[in-house]
Amino acid sequence: MSTQSTNLDKATSWDNICFPVKEEKLQSLLPDNYNLLPSDRQRAIVGTMPDGTQHIFALQSDEYTLIPNQLLRSVVDSVAKDYTVDARYSTRGDFSINVILPDSLKVGNERIYKNLIINNSYTGKSPFNIQGSSIESTNEEKVKVSYYRQICSNGLMGWADEFMSFEEYFSWLANGQPKKYLDALKEKVEHVNIERIRKEERILAETFHHKGLNLEIFREHLTKILRNFIAQKDSVTGTVYNKLVGVAMPTDADIQKVITEAGLPKKLAALAVERLRFEEKELETEANLWLVYNAANFALFNGKSALTINERFKADQKAFNNIAAMAL
Repeated sequence: MSTQSTNLDKATSWDNICFPVKEEKLQSLLPDNYNLLPSDRQRAIVGTMPDGTQHIFALQSDEYTLIPNQLLRSVVDSVAKDYTVDARYSTRGDFSINVILPDSLKVGNERIYKNLIINNSYTGKSPFNIQGSSIESTNEEKVKVSYYRQICSNGLMGWADEFMSFEEYFSWLANGQPKKYLDALKEKVEHVNIERIRKEERILAETFHHKGLNLEIFREHLTKILRNFIAQKDSVTGTVYNKLVGVAMPTDADIQKVITEAGLPKKLAALAVERLRFEEKELETEANLWLVYNAANFALFNGKSALTINERFKADQKAFNNIAAMAL
């Protein structure tokens, strides 16, 4: 089945994405003369939209646990006192929420801001994640740092913070980005987290795919992650960004090659080139790998595409790694 291409909507307030949402028995929503046949999915996820209409985002089984955006808002409010929100969301019930802090980093002539990206979904098709990682593979003590760039109003989703150092990341790129190495890093974090959870005799789902969650324990875990994120200062990713600034893209052929190899779909690649030209003029600077990556990021999250938010995240990380490899 093909998926319709859509643009993501934008919100700069929690209010736009914290509309009431609840689980209801599907039978209760049907006329009395309708009888449901036996099925695993008989609970409707119903949202009451700002215009008063009700949307059924999905039908779920009894195992499904709804994570309302209002819960996320309350956790963020309890930990961060000075922040702004910039969210992208789809009418299908997928959300990518930037929580932007005042801490900043200078990259070239720009200043970018420390940012936590939370992905949530009311469809059940995309797992809840933080900085592109499911909670069980998120290192509580060292959460990946994202940055928010004001010129394009986007959170940057390319990370290198899984690696211990800048040198380790570029060594991985030079060796062809071996998946086994990344998997080993992820498994190490997952093992530590799952052992810690078992030791505390608390049951969290092995994947946060909205199945069988205890929301109070989930809230505690999320709060701890956010507190550690706010306190964290160092970031391998920021060092990589500054490396990209120093690599010029002197010709149109160079730019086209990098964007093509970044793996963007054709229409989004064209939008990325257009965005790059705009930023060259706006910032009064020549094209470099930093601007190329940002152009790819802008296209992925502002262009019309059938990609889900989760798929856009994966494409952004792939683009970041492929573009960073050009700096070797």
